[in-house]
Amino acid sequence: MNPTPPTGRPGPDAPATRPASAAPTAWEQLVSTALVGTSRRPAPHLPDLPLGHREGAAGLLDLAALDSVRTRAGYTAHTAEPVTPDAADPRPGVGAAADHRLDVILADRPELLPEWLAHAAQGGRRVNHTRIPDLLERAARDSSLRPLVAAVVGDRGTWLASHNTSWSFISREPLATDVHTDTAWNEGTPAQRRRALFALRATDPAAARALLAEALPEESRVEERRGLLEALAVNLGPDDEALLDQALDDRGANVRGLALALLVRLPDSAHAHRLRAHLRAHLGRDQGPPRALDMVDMDVLTADQLRDLALVPPKKRPDTREKRWELGRVLLTHAPLDTWTDHLGTDPAGVLDLAEPQPELREVLADAVCLQRNRAWARALLADPAGGLGRLRFVGNLRWRSARTREILGVLPAEERCDVVAAAIDALGAATGSTAPDGSGQSLADIGALGQVLLAVDAPWTRPISDEVVRRLTGPADDRVARGYRFLCEVAAEHMPPEHLDLLPKEPPFEAEGPAYLRLRDTLRFRLEMHREL
Repeated sequence: MNPTPPTGRPGPDAPATRPASAAPTAWEQLVSTALVGTSRRPAPHLPDLPLGHREGAAGLLDLAALDSVRTRAGYTAHTAEPVTPDAADPRPGVGAAADHRLDVILADRPELLPEWLAHAAQGGRRVNHTRIPDLLERAARDSSLRPLVAAVVGDRGTWLASHNTSWSFISREPLATDVHTDTAWNEGTPAQRRRALFALRATDPAAARALLAEALPEESRVEERRGLLEALAVNLGPDDEALLDQALDDRGANVRGLALALLVRLPDSAHAHRLRAHLRAHLGRDQGPPRALDMVDMDVLTADQLRDLALVPPKKRPDTREKRWELGRVLLTHAPLDTWTDHLGTDPAGVLDLAEPQPELREVLADAVCLQRNRAWARALLADPAGGLGRLRFVGNLRWRSARTREILGVLPAEERCDVVAAAIDALGAATGSTAPDGSGQSLADIGALGQVLLAVDAPWTRPISDEVVRRLTGPADDRVARGYRFLCEVAAEHMPPEHLDLLPKEPPFEAEGPAYLRLRDTLRFRLEMHREL
């Protein structure tokens, strides 16, 4: 009787499935020895199987058992080069308490992960190496986490990414500890070259610009040209205009778009002056009532205008006003905003007043403010009676409106954002009821709308804002709407500075909303302990 082979392995009488010249497998050698007998042939020496302590037939059975188990487990014979270990990370790791808290955040409180990562990075600490794979997986799904994750996983994360292509993005993220070397720039991978260029840009912008000017024409891949050009965002200055202007002729749309976005941040450049001239050619003003800003019909833009806007000429002339407007709004968004005030002889608030009958134009101006990060215009938009903070409503696409408000507020310094919001809340604090004065929806006096505005602040709250939130959460019952109350609790849990926990009474002011209130307190306490640990 022939020995029974493991499942999936042919017995000695089965037809051959490999070349006759191939070396016998370990199993075939074991079967052959068993057929002859260990008294006539010793157990074979198999380099990829460990030697047992027993001899003779018992030792042969041990080897057969080991080979059967590894075959059922899917083992295949192979050779591999030893993995080169990564360099040691000199930074201290987070403590045991912070490490445990990270586990809790990953499992139950993912909304607090960015805050934990930011504090760890600010403290110059790295995460426990065993947490790196999970963090890289999170960053693979959420690109906004990548800079924060890169900062805490350091070179160990880059090393791991070299063995898993789905994590390769992390190797492109510049680190504060990066140092430019000629070896990395001349012989490194694209990711290493990019990080070396960023490191040099931080210490010697002119030298980095010179290297970039040589590298861009030689790089054939669009994504790599864009990745290198992104280094100019570090210490961007007037001397970078010539290189960015050349990039407007790049064959890659992403490269041209990035060059335009960086040129917009140079309001005194020759490119900016050309955009001013392009816009003035389309501006007019209707002096008759009602006072409105009249836009000259956006016909096909000229070749030089299209080039300055990183656009390629359309294959055919736009045949509708809507299509011409889509081209024109690119010019309106990127041309310096002072073109409007200079041409019309008024301030930003005056331009917004003139543009009130044209909602499309007002939206384009808001786009321009967000793109150009002009603080004077941002203040005018936020204070505008027709569309500022005081007119935020629970109507239409609230999520989009909230996102736009966040972008406009983000133009201002963090403390000023809080002051602007606090002033808007204070101005409307006396309003009552759930309906705005014009009957169109809920006003800032309502607790839910307040939560939306505070969410848009996107900065640590000042004490007056926290005081106002606590007043709303503990105020008269008729000032509350259940859904809005819970939403405001959620917003405060993530954005109120945990040091302001002392403002909140320990017991819920309203039994019906007790769970939401207690979770707010618990989250603030959790964040306070998290800050202390890091």
